[in-house]
Amino acid sequence: MKTQKIVIYLSFIFLAGVFFSCDNFLDLEPQQSVSDDAIYADHAGVTNALHGAYSLVASSNLYAGTSVFHSDLVANSGELNWTGTFIQYRQWNWKAMDANDGFISAKWSVSYKAIDLCNNILNSLDVVDEGHRARVEGEARFIRGILYFELVRFFALPYVSGQNNPGVPLILTPTAGITDDDYPERAGVGAVYQQVLSDLNQAKDLLSGVPTGAGANGGRATSTTTAAFLSRVHMAMEDWQAAAEHANLVIDNLGGYGALHGNIRDAFNNDEYTSEDVFMINQNATSHAGAANSGITTFFASLPGLGRGDVYATGPYFDMFDPQDDRIQITVDPDIGSIEDVPTMFYIGVGTDSGNEMTAKWGKYDANVPVIRLAEMILTRAEANFRNGSAIGADPLDDVNEIRARSNAGDAWTSLTLDMIHEERFRELALEGHRIHDLRRFRGSVVGPAGSPWVGETLQWDDGRLVLPIPQREIDVNPNLTQNDAY
Repeated sequence: MKTQKIVIYLSFIFLAGVFFSCDNFLDLEPQQSVSDDAIYADHAGVTNALHGAYSLVASSNLYAGTSVFHSDLVANSGELNWTGTFIQYRQWNWKAMDANDGFISAKWSVSYKAIDLCNNILNSLDVVDEGHRARVEGEARFIRGILYFELVRFFALPYVSGQNNPGVPLILTPTAGITDDDYPERAGVGAVYQQVLSDLNQAKDLLSGVPTGAGANGGRATSTTTAAFLSRVHMAMEDWQAAAEHANLVIDNLGGYGALHGNIRDAFNNDEYTSEDVFMINQNATSHAGAANSGITTFFASLPGLGRGDVYATGPYFDMFDPQDDRIQITVDPDIGSIEDVPTMFYIGVGTDSGNEMTAKWGKYDANVPVIRLAEMILTRAEANFRNGSAIGADPLDDVNEIRARSNAGDAWTSLTLDMIHEERFRELALEGHRIHDLRRFRGSVVGPAGSPWVGETLQWDDGRLVLPIPQREIDVNPNLTQNDAY
């Protein structure tokens, strides 16, 4: 991790307006390239840096791209097919990642760049206008917390109580103070999770005065969005009680079952915030992550002039559903002009690599990217309550049946098992970046596909080959950084 002076570029400020609409206190003049001292010298500079951190969160290297790819391809056991020419993505599907993979390196470096911006913001709170200080601190802690969560669950073995495998470096002060003599080591997985909890819990309290609900605070962090990420963190740590409580808070604040769209198709490819959006990346026609080489629409879409059609569903995917389920209905129309012509959740691709069953979840470069949907929180509450033997907010069976009813999945279930919940999460949340994390929590496995060095081999949920390698360029620079055992 190279020591460098932090510079805020014009693109950060420009992209910040794309990520979230701004209210007056963040409507600031952009800066080109200035020194650290000038950036963090006053309220305007600090809040511009906050914009920059948000723009990185919204990049295709994180929640608008590879966070979906890494999860769904690494955990793929044949439900999806990858046909693209990018060897890096093929290697993810093979469970044979390369430490020199530029997309993996970008996820690491962009995350730490955003974390460093947050560290500088937290170190400069005294210059922020007092009336906005709690809000700025809360949002910086929120970003730092969710990014350390992102790093530790992709670059380290899963959290298991009583174990303490190597996690990722915990850098909590500006990197301008780090010298070659004190490069950080990897903190333990448990220590990283405790830091994530500390940041998110503080953020939740600091943001308690910010309006909540779908799209509140211009879509930036609120106590509700923070609670949603806390529910994810507690699920990964198998703290079912806390996970259910946080998910229930989110569900209540968004309006409960009534906030779900009548048709799941309406949850995607939107230009505005909707009632079901817990945390959303806002894009527009002039600046968007979807068209990047690591953007989700680039690879999931096959429409005229849009998308490469590289990822599509196969027979085993559709076998997970009852035939009448809305979530697998397919539009077959050779005259499709855009995703607006697709009323179903799948369509037969008409663009590049046409003829395959393509998801309609990602069909516009400039559409908003739903990172956390209300449906996820309902299924999370169901699972956490089921595992905990509780009914916080609702009975687990009622939660699952509500999601199934929305998609006409069949008769209401009268009993529930953990496997049924797992399968329903797949049906509802597939192709949204949940697969590898669910596989670990449910102690599942994947099978090496054709072409993989481990073709036909079963890889268990805690296999090191399902963990991303630490980027080699970081190890080359930082002698205290160790590689994951599988590499």
